[in-house]
Amino acid sequence: MTMSPSLAELVARYAADYGIPGDGAAELRREVMVLFAAGALTAPADKVVAAEILVDSDQLAQVDAAQSLALAAMAQDRRGRLLAATAYDRLRRLRGQPQKFGTQVDEDGEVAALWPVDPATTDSERAKWDVPPLAELRQRLQ
Repeated sequence: MTMSPSLAELVARYAADYGIPGDGAAELRREVMVLFAAGALTAPADKVVAAEILVDSDQLAQVDAAQSLALAAMAQDRRGRLLAATAYDRLRRLRGQPQKFGTQVDEDGEVAALWPVDPATTDSERAKWDVPPLAELRQRLQ
């Protein structure tokens, strides 16, 4: 995977300063958003890496950008599928709605459980987005 020099330098600096993930995540996300707003993330690999950085944010605009980047990358980079589904679930969670695919976990102390999942979503639909079946997702939490 080859990233553009600007994104590669940003990721390398972040990793050297904080480790990935680390305390500088908010700063890194802000800098990635600057690249996104400038239209500097054009290569599929750039879009995937940027989406990976943004998708765990608690800010709707950043997660929305992650989803846009993942959707734009997925035709050339299959990793975009799961990232797009994860971003969609994350946006729903941030809005207090049930998630569609089952990618979001609610951790309460030592107990981890899936954020509520829309029961109408099928495992066949999950598979189209490279998301494992719901039973497998639940089993991974145990």
